[in-house]
Amino acid sequence: MYDANFRSFMLRGRLRTIFSVFILGCVLAGSESVVSAQESSPLAAAALPNLDDGSQLTNPFRINYAGYLPLQQKIAVFISNDKKPIQWQLLNAKGEVLTSGTSKDYHLNDHASGDSFFRIDFSHFTTPGDGYFLAVGERTSHPFSLGNDPYGNLKLDVFGYFKSHRREGDVFSRSVNDWTDHKVTMNFIADAGDQGYYPVNAAEAKWSLINLLETYPAINSYYSGKRAGMSSVYDELVFFASPMYQLIFPGQKLAVAKLHTNSNDTWAKCTGTTGQGSSCISMPETKATYSVARSLGAMARLHASYGTAEQSALAYQHASNALNNAETEDFVCRGPESFGGEGGYYPNNDNYGLWRDPQSNRTPCASGPEFDPRDDNVNDDHYAALVEVYLAALTLGHSKDAAALKSKILAHKHHQRVSQFFWGAVSTEASLSLLTHKPAGLDLAQAEKNLFSYSEQVLKYQEVGYPGVTFDVKSNQWDAGDHNEVDNNFRWGSNRMQLNDARILMRAADISHTRGNHAAAARYTNGVLRVLDQMFGTNGVALAMLTAPAYPHIEHAVQRTHDALVDDKNSGKFVLGPNNWTNANDQAMPKFGSQPGMKMFALTGTGWSSREISIDANASLVPVMYFATEVAPAYLEAAKKAQ
Repeated sequence: MYDANFRSFMLRGRLRTIFSVFILGCVLAGSESVVSAQESSPLAAAALPNLDDGSQLTNPFRINYAGYLPLQQKIAVFISNDKKPIQWQLLNAKGEVLTSGTSKDYHLNDHASGDSFFRIDFSHFTTPGDGYFLAVGERTSHPFSLGNDPYGNLKLDVFGYFKSHRREGDVFSRSVNDWTDHKVTMNFIADAGDQGYYPVNAAEAKWSLINLLETYPAINSYYSGKRAGMSSVYDELVFFASPMYQLIFPGQKLAVAKLHTNSNDTWAKCTGTTGQGSSCISMPETKATYSVARSLGAMARLHASYGTAEQSALAYQHASNALNNAETEDFVCRGPESFGGEGGYYPNNDNYGLWRDPQSNRTPCASGPEFDPRDDNVNDDHYAALVEVYLAALTLGHSKDAAALKSKILAHKHHQRVSQFFWGAVSTEASLSLLTHKPAGLDLAQAEKNLFSYSEQVLKYQEVGYPGVTFDVKSNQWDAGDHNEVDNNFRWGSNRMQLNDARILMRAADISHTRGNHAAAARYTNGVLRVLDQMFGTNGVALAMLTAPAYPHIEHAVQRTHDALVDDKNSGKFVLGPNNWTNANDQAMPKFGSQPGMKMFALTGTGWSSREISIDANASLVPVMYFATEVAPAYLEAAKKAQ
C-alpha cells in the first residue's frame, strides 16, 4: 500500500493543477467541505500544490514544513472528525516505514482553531535525514527533515529583512496642523507595510536585537560571517538607532510620535499635497520620548563594547536628556487628531484606545485600572527607560546617576514584572534586560520567580490545543467594552506576541542550563521550538508564516505580504499572523467574528490585518531562530546525557 501511496506522493506535481482547482472551491466553501474532500480522496495529500491560496488546508497534517531538531519534542497535528485512535507511521523518502505508533491524544473542537485533531508525538525518532513524512492510512504529510539546522540560510534572510527595508535620505518637511517648521532628513527602517517611522515600535524592535546581542554576544558577527554584504548585529543596530537622535526637535522637550513618507487624510492633515513622497510629521508625546531614552540608553552600552567612547557618551547624553524631559514635562498623550500620514498610531492604552471597529474612535489616553487592569499605558515605558539608562550608567561608570535611577526602579510598581509583552506593554523587556546583566547589589529573585512562573504557564497553555499556542485562548483580559462578544485573543500581531513568549522561555532555558538543571532547560527549550513549529506550519491555516521562495522544501510558505517596499520574491519577510481583534476593514479577511482566532487570516489577497510585515515581528523571529539552531541543540543534548 505504501509503495503505491509513495508513488502518488511523488507525482503530486503532475496532479496539482487539476486537483487544486477542485480543492480551492472546497476551501472557500467552508471547513466542513474541506474535511469531506480529504476524507473521500486518498490522493488528497499527494496531489497538493505548493500554493498559498487556501488549498493547503486540504492536507489533514499540520507540521513544521522546514523540519525538526532530532532531539526536540516533535508533535504534528492530524485533522480528523473521528475520535477513534489513529495508527500513524513515519516513512522515509523511499516509502519505508521507520517507526509507527498510536495516538489517542484527541482534541475536539479546539477553541483557538475550531479544528478537531489528534496530536502525533514522534519524539522518540531521532535519526537525522531528509524526505521524511508522516502517514495515517493513505493520507500523507508533506516531507520534512530532521537536523540541527532545518532552517538553513533562511535565518539569514530573516535578519536581512532590516537592511532590505532601509530608507535613506527621506526629507520630512510638512507637519500636522503646521505645528513645526523644522525640516529633518532621516535614515530609518520602514516600520511595516507602510513606509513610516514609529519611535515606539522601533524601540520595541531594537530592544529585541539588543537583548539578543547582550545575551549571546557571539551573534554579533554570526550573520555577516555567513553571507557577504550582511551587517553585523551591532552595525545594524547603529543604523537602526540613528533616527532616535533626531526626534526631539530644536526648542522641544518631547519626541515626535511618528514620521511618514506618505501623507493622506486618514488621520490629521499635513500641509501640502498628499500621496506617496509627501511627508508628514506628527506631534510630540511622552511615550515616544521614553522610547528614545530606552533605546539610546541601551545603545550607549553597546557602543562601550563595540564602538567608541564618543559614541557611547553621545548616546548616554541623549538618553538621559530624553528620560529627564519625559519625567519633568507635563504628560502628553496623542490621539488620531495629532497623527498624520498613512498607517496607524500607538496610543498609551492599546486595550482601550484602539477600538476593534476602526471606523470609530474613543480617547486613546484613558488611564487607570478601570480601563486596563494590567496598568501598561505609559508606566511601562517609564520603567523600561529607567532600567535601560540605569544599566548604561553602570556600564559607563556614572555611579551618581546609577544610584538615583536604582532608587526609582526599586520604587516602581512595574519592577521585576514578567508577563506577555509587545510594544504596548514593555515592562517585561526591562526585566529581561536586568536578568541578562544581573547588576551587583540589585536583588532580582522576584523577577526570576516571575519568569519561571510565566514560563510554566506558557507550557501549560501549549498542552491545550495546537502545540505552539502560548496563551489562554479563552481569556477575557483584552475585553474593554468594545465588541467583547467576539473572541479577541489573537491580537493584531499574534505571531509576534507568541514569539515574545518564546523569548521568555529562552531566558528560562538559559538560566536552567547554566545552573545544571538540564531537564528543566530542555522543557523550556521544547516550548520555544513548539512556537517555531507553529510559525512554520503547525497552525490553523497550514502556512509557514514568512516568504521563502528560495526554499521550495518549505512547502506552503506565505507568498503574498502587505509590503509596499520590498517584493515578495524576497525570502524572510515574516507576517503578523491571525487577527481576531479587528479586521481593520480589510476585505481580504474573513468576516469579523466569523472564524475562530487562529483562522482569522486572509487566505487570499494581501490582507494587511494578517499579512502585514513589520520590523518588530521580524525582530522577534530573529532571536528565536538563532536559539533554535545555535543554542537549543546543546541544551537538548545536555538533558539527554543527564538522563
